[in-house]
Amino acid sequence: MLTLPTRYFRTIPLDEQGYVAEPAELDPARTALVAMHCWNIGCPDGPPVDPGLWVGMGGREASAEAERIMRECIRPAMDAARAGAIVVCHLESATIAARHPEAQEDVDPPAPVERGLCPAPLPAVPGWREAIAARSHGRDYDTRSPYARMDRAAVVAPVPGEPFVYQTGQMDRALRRRGIESLVYSGFATDMCILRAEGGIEPMAALGYRVFLLRDATVGVEFADTIEERVATRWAIRYFETHYGNTMLTGDFIAACGAL
Repeated sequence: MLTLPTRYFRTIPLDEQGYVAEPAELDPARTALVAMHCWNIGCPDGPPVDPGLWVGMGGREASAEAERIMRECIRPAMDAARAGAIVVCHLESATIAARHPEAQEDVDPPAPVERGLCPAPLPAVPGWREAIAARSHGRDYDTRSPYARMDRAAVVAPVPGEPFVYQTGQMDRALRRRGIESLVYSGFATDMCILRAEGGIEPMAALGYRVFLLRDATVGVEFADTIEERVATRWAIRYFETHYGNTMLTGDFIAACGAL
């Protein structure tokens, strides 16, 4: 078994809130390490951060921290999992998955709207969402560098045979075929995709998986004035620890894999 020290945040009774340490025992044959949205913007193998666009991890500081985490935390965790015969699952965005034929296996069927069977609903205020996206990210950000040219960071690239997915249903099917029950998440961004994107914690918890988070192998979309205190990251970790499960440290995960 994988024997790990973990913690969660106790919410009740209200006058006794605080962190609780709790050991966890995971069956390595039924556990997967999930590396989520490990984009190469700002990495040696990827496009540089563009100061005119707010994409990827946002600013320079958060992008640099994500690159460090992939190199110093996620890749060593992957290596330890592989050495312990633990499944490593790669979860990406649809944009990146489209570049990789191996990520197109067993995808969900097209939705009725995509098949032309029913019309998409008209926007309540035409153009409003597009205007806000342009204000926030930069006009035409989804077709311009670096977002349009990003890929999965080479340092955490999949090896043949590992699940490489981008949809919740696709991921669920890949994990069930392997008998996986427990998911240990790492990657980006803590306050956004990790929690709510396709294949992230909320949709997979809704399917009944036991979910964990490597709390030092992730960072949120931090701004220049929040990166030092990790405001977004700490909030998202607390949210996870109160709503979904326990967190652990990368070093403890690696040590547990080595003890198998």
